[in-house]
Amino acid sequence: MLLSDKARNLVIEKYKNGNNHRLNHILGVAEMASFLAKKYNCDVEKALIASYMHDYSKYDDVSEIELVLSNEEIEECRKYPFLYHAYGSAYKYKEYFFDDFDEDVFNAIYNHVFGRPDMSLLEAIVMISDYTEKNREYPSCIECRNILLSGKFNEAICYSLEKTIEIVKKDGKNPHPRQLIVYNQYLKKVGKKMTLEEVLLNDLAKVKAEDILVYDMKGKSPFYDQMILASVSSERQAQAIVSYVTEDVLKEGYKVRSIEGINSPWVLIDCYDSILSVFTKEERQRFSLEKIYMDIPVKNINQ
Repeated sequence: MLLSDKARNLVIEKYKNGNNHRLNHILGVAEMASFLAKKYNCDVEKALIASYMHDYSKYDDVSEIELVLSNEEIEECRKYPFLYHAYGSAYKYKEYFFDDFDEDVFNAIYNHVFGRPDMSLLEAIVMISDYTEKNREYPSCIECRNILLSGKFNEAICYSLEKTIEIVKKDGKNPHPRQLIVYNQYLKKVGKKMTLEEVLLNDLAKVKAEDILVYDMKGKSPFYDQMILASVSSERQAQAIVSYVTEDVLKEGYKVRSIEGINSPWVLIDCYDSILSVFTKEERQRFSLEKIYMDIPVKNINQ
């Protein structure tokens, strides 16, 4: 028996008593992944195994999944619960295929939600197959599938990341830092770049900033278009943002005009069109800048 047949039988057994929708999705991912693996000279057998197993733990109890996770993985999943099933499914693959374990297959399952920086071709194939398989009927998935089937592999991945990040932001949350890094990598691959706001939000995610408010200052200020406020837990995190921003803003083709408050609990970074203010929580409460901007349109981007 092929290992992919074993994986297929495992998932069919798992969902035989219900949830045909999930099973059909898994089979659809396997079909798309097999097609892409053949097209891009990737190992078809590995693509099928990873596809069949990628949602194996989709409905498993979180407490059971946590039994096989590290403390760091548990902390991450509690902050981003949509990762539980991916990590749990990867460890189930490792359990069931211990004697034939393949690290690339494990990573493809583990990272299928939004990939990881510098991911392998197999990981990329499983990730984009999850988003574009034939049973996905959301308009963005259909459009992404059209892009993918037109031969624009990297463009499809970039588009899928863009749309999933948009959904996270519309829900008033901050994307996973790794998701933003992957998105940035694929923007570069297709000849695009992040907006200044995306760069700054990406850097805030790196220092685990909270209570992020983005004020639209267009027509309100002659000097800048946007004011971003964020809180951190320590001055050390506030200083870390200076290093990230000065490096990443320049890397993406933008400029930093000035930095104020280095080695203080309130760091202000002027990037011409955008002003970024990062405070310790106590300092932010003391100044209460939100009261000054009460009448300004604002986006609340929470972690």
